[in-house]
Amino acid sequence: MSLGAEDYDAEVRFSGQTAVFMGIWPLPNANSLDVIKRVRAEMAAIQRDLPSGLQARVAYDATDYIDNAIREVLKTLGETLLIVIVVIFLFLGSLRSSLVPVVAIPVSLIGAVFLMQAFGFTVNLLTLLAIVLSVGLVVDDAIVVVENVERHMREGQSPLEAAFLAPGSWWGPSSP
Repeated sequence: MSLGAEDYDAEVRFSGQTAVFMGIWPLPNANSLDVIKRVRAEMAAIQRDLPSGLQARVAYDATDYIDNAIREVLKTLGETLLIVIVVIFLFLGSLRSSLVPVVAIPVSLIGAVFLMQAFGFTVNLLTLLAIVLSVGLVVDDAIVVVENVERHMREGQSPLEAAFLAPGSWWGPSSP
């Protein structure tokens, strides 16, 4: 048994010049963003030790889509927060009523990240989609509860009674 390439008939080129290729595939349970960060740090160390005229580069980074997806998720969450505040304030006329769904967003994010960690999930497109959907569901339910509490309070109920009567709340009736 010897250490070497499987096939010596292949040639790798990078920007038209002969190159050496080394593929790095993260394990399924590894965080791809951490892996590429460590690869880039190691590549910088390798570059320092190479003779002049040789360069070490990362030719392809498959985590770019994850970085873009994370930016899009943060943008979506920011837009969600703004839209929720504006819509609830416009329809209910109360900044205090806007606070419940606004508080529901970070609470649902913390819960989603906690569950991801507890079950060993990593950040990928599927988990990012799940986070956005879960935040949307929680915010939607919070809006329904706030609207119903406001309606019951306008009908003369105390805030506590309105909270117990509000459909959509986990302790209230299931239909109006």
